[in-house]
Amino acid sequence: MALCFPSRSTVGSSAAIVSTYVLSVALMVPAVCRADPPRRAVATDTEHIFGFTEGSDIGPKGEVELESTTVGRFGKVGDYSAIQNETAVRYGIADGLRISVGALFDYHSIANVPDVDDYAGFNFAGLTADTRWQVLTRDNSPVGLTLSASPQWRRVDDHSGQPVESYSIAAGILADAMLVPNTTYAALNVFAAPTFTGTAGVWQQEAPLEASAAVAHAIAPGIFLGGEVRHLSHNHNGLFSGHALFVGPSLFVKMSETMAVKAAWSIQIPDETTGGLDLANYERHQVLLLLVKGF
Repeated sequence: MALCFPSRSTVGSSAAIVSTYVLSVALMVPAVCRADPPRRAVATDTEHIFGFTEGSDIGPKGEVELESTTVGRFGKVGDYSAIQNETAVRYGIADGLRISVGALFDYHSIANVPDVDDYAGFNFAGLTADTRWQVLTRDNSPVGLTLSASPQWRRVDDHSGQPVESYSIAAGILADAMLVPNTTYAALNVFAAPTFTGTAGVWQQEAPLEASAAVAHAIAPGIFLGGEVRHLSHNHNGLFSGHALFVGPSLFVKMSETMAVKAAWSIQIPDETTGGLDLANYERHQVLLLLVKGF
């Protein structure tokens, strides 16, 4: 990934990222500094209790899960809707190590959007895989920490819906901490995804980066209400060349011991430097719906 220094026009967005990190660290400090003896393993599985942000838990050895994650993106100049689904099977091959494979599906409805061809259609969009290694658990550390690597092949551009040949691998760090025992949790995610995309024999490279911080609080047994801040950047022509800041709420409901659902809504807020939105690269609204079934 080629790195370059951000221009003055991106200082505000850089400040937004720094603010996200500062907020996350501040939320984690009470858990890190607490002088209590080591905690016992907690019952809450944090992987899905946040919104777009994910917790560090990955489940025990031998656990099998079927997950369906749907993300809707809406709102540009013109008429724009995109719905993406990833359906994946996840398996714990050892304590602290999990693998998964999945299929991608897209639906686009695009009309009168500047620099994007009108299009409407549903497609099989590609294949994805994921490996997660839980380095630290909260039963023996104040902070849970997991490393993730997710290769992906796409045959449909997720922005325009047009045919492409795209290869990427997202490398991520997922950290979380328990602020109030079994009640309140905070999480931090950072993902970088170097991507190579070919269209009509011409290949382009970009390095999308996403950083997010989230908090979730149990309002009832098995029900978590939360909020998060996310900073997304394309990094196609330099660091933060296309970027957006999103904020929004989340809800997680554990319906049974083996089934859960979560929903999240992220709203793009104005850039600190221009006071505007990046609607060329991103949308006004992003929504998420996840269904998970364990076996």
